[in-house]
Amino acid sequence: MQDVVSVAGTRTGFRRVFGGVMVAMFLASIDQTILATALPAIGAALDGSAHLSWVVIAYLIATTVTAPLYGHLGDRFGRRRMLLAALALFTFASVLCAAAPTLVALVGTRALQGMGAGGLMSLSQALIGEHIPPRERPRYQGYFASVFATSSTLGPVLGGYLTEHLSWRAVFAINLPIGALAAYLALRLPPSAPSATARFRPDVPGALLFAVAASALLLALTSASERHAWTSWSMFALLGAAVAGSAALLWWERRASDPVIPLRLLAMPAIMRSNAMVFCFAATLFGALLYLPLFLQRGRGFGIGESGLLLLPITLSIAVASTTTGALITATRRLTLFPVIGLTLSSAAFAVLAATVGDAPTWLVLALTIAAALGLGAVMPVSQIIVQDSAGREALGSATASLAVSRSIGGAFGAGLAGTLLFGLIGHGLEQAFAAVFGALALLAAAGCALALSIPRRRL
Repeated sequence: MQDVVSVAGTRTGFRRVFGGVMVAMFLASIDQTILATALPAIGAALDGSAHLSWVVIAYLIATTVTAPLYGHLGDRFGRRRMLLAALALFTFASVLCAAAPTLVALVGTRALQGMGAGGLMSLSQALIGEHIPPRERPRYQGYFASVFATSSTLGPVLGGYLTEHLSWRAVFAINLPIGALAAYLALRLPPSAPSATARFRPDVPGALLFAVAASALLLALTSASERHAWTSWSMFALLGAAVAGSAALLWWERRASDPVIPLRLLAMPAIMRSNAMVFCFAATLFGALLYLPLFLQRGRGFGIGESGLLLLPITLSIAVASTTTGALITATRRLTLFPVIGLTLSSAAFAVLAATVGDAPTWLVLALTIAAALGLGAVMPVSQIIVQDSAGREALGSATASLAVSRSIGGAFGAGLAGTLLFGLIGHGLEQAFAAVFGALALLAAAGCALALSIPRRRL
């Protein structure tokens, strides 16, 4: 392994690792947003507009549930091997999605696609930690955060182009050549050495309990105020299942010999607080990305296309901030300083936006959201470094997957909270409703800042 690490530290080694995981990460991140502009066409073609959101929800749940499974198996059997398995499943499911004859079939194949996607992001990040030396890791984590932000931005644009000029089925078919390229590049990675110290014992009860708890929670968060009121019996049932499933999961995983959910790692203050910080970051980011276009449309009179294009400077700002943060960490060896500064900036920007939502000119709204995005871009590179370094090489996959789960649940929470505030208060006036949304985002960013201050890992 010393040879692998020394080679990875060179420019040639970086190119080998970067190419091997970058395309897989690009595939995972772009597929989260590429359907946004294709959904109306899918609903019209398959006559299922009323249940169209299940195409997104099924993918989100499957991705979240399988992420820790891939991390656990990657630590035991080799991360490159599991990445190739995830790519194969994702690409095969994309073929089925492209050929789906009904909405029900598309929802099922979309869930299968999510089961493959669950390993793409977390295993790509873990492979960076495996092959890049800790001192060089911040710079490359910043590069990959930029890839994530940029590809997420390109998703709706590419999806709209393919749907308009070809068909909504092309949105899925394009994954075939990209998936083949990702597999070819992943094969060029140095083989991952399986864990030599831990015997593998399948933790089927733990995996099932996590699936129940995570699925119930995500269903509750993604359907809050849209399908089910917070005070409805169906919402109580979903939240009750999430709480009961989580309690049973904690009880079981403390007794499992080889737990799929690494409670030992999650109990470490640096990892636990980093995950909580990522939860707040994702809630802030997705709440803003989902409802800022609606604010620009209803509050500023922009069209759908114009409001979508105005998101480009925001997501590109996240990419720039992520890359810059990685370089600054490499230069200064400081870690938590950057998310503290960034989340303070984000919180302040959203607070000013909430206070001036009715009077601020459009240029100021965009300037404030770009400032918030620059602050949010400082979070993910730091959290990846802290979690991977704290977990150690033996548990890189499980630790990295925990961040993927926190990001998914946090994003669903932020979207649900913003939607509940907006549609619950819109009867009192559009400005008041959006002021509450932006105020909530400011509080979420401030909570993330407080968590960043509490992380014990200050320096690399």
